[in-house]
Amino acid sequence: MRGPVTALPRRPFGASAVLLFGVLLLLAGCATTTSPALEARKPAPGTEVAPPPEGGQIYWWYSRFRLAWPDGEPAPWHPDLLLADLVIRPILETERDRIPLWRFHRRAARDAAGRQFSFIYRATPAMARRIQARIDADPQVACLLRKGTLLQVSHDDPAQPQRPGIGDTSDPAWPPEMQRAWPHFILGASQLWLELIRELGQSGKLPRGTDAHYAALNEQLETLWRDQGGHALLHHLSAVFGYRELLVTSRGLLKL
Repeated sequence: MRGPVTALPRRPFGASAVLLFGVLLLLAGCATTTSPALEARKPAPGTEVAPPPEGGQIYWWYSRFRLAWPDGEPAPWHPDLLLADLVIRPILETERDRIPLWRFHRRAARDAAGRQFSFIYRATPAMARRIQARIDADPQVACLLRKGTLLQVSHDDPAQPQRPGIGDTSDPAWPPEMQRAWPHFILGASQLWLELIRELGQSGKLPRGTDAHYAALNEQLETLWRDQGGHALLHHLSAVFGYRELLVTSRGLLKL
């Protein structure tokens, strides 16, 4: 049995409207045709982003950080901020022109992968090898491994590239068009998250110790998401799509 159907009004609305979504049912649109001129301008699938300056085929790569998560305790999320800010940010600042697409992924489940932070990026095998070497040699990574906060760092093998298509790391259940376009969306979201870490970290009101600093920073970031994400992010995303109806499964407060 389907839940109630609620349509977003075609006007700006507050964050509370997002929280009232049940299971919304709509996906209908008008058919369109593409002119031959526009069709000729479409890039082939997997080539929408130009290769890095050094040339060569680009692929998707994963660098995974497996984090400690003691039994009976809530998942620790703040080490992700430390890794993103102190390990990945310097790489992006020096190599951004050679990494056309990238994103972060965070997950916590009592399964084989467990509590894991991932840096996912699109680059040549040579660039991937360079990024992996920088991560492995990073003193912050070594420190987290010694402390037991970080259990393992693993990378895709640059000698065995497997994901050449731009949509190859998107959800395979999505339509192909969404698979190929979504990496651009999540790049922006990941950049926003990284910049919020920088902005909040400059307040001067956080503890001095590294672990305590990022734990407090994570609390501030979660509060900002809770209080401002509805309008600053969800509302404006809805505006881009003309405030049209959206299918959303309700899973509780802001856990979309």
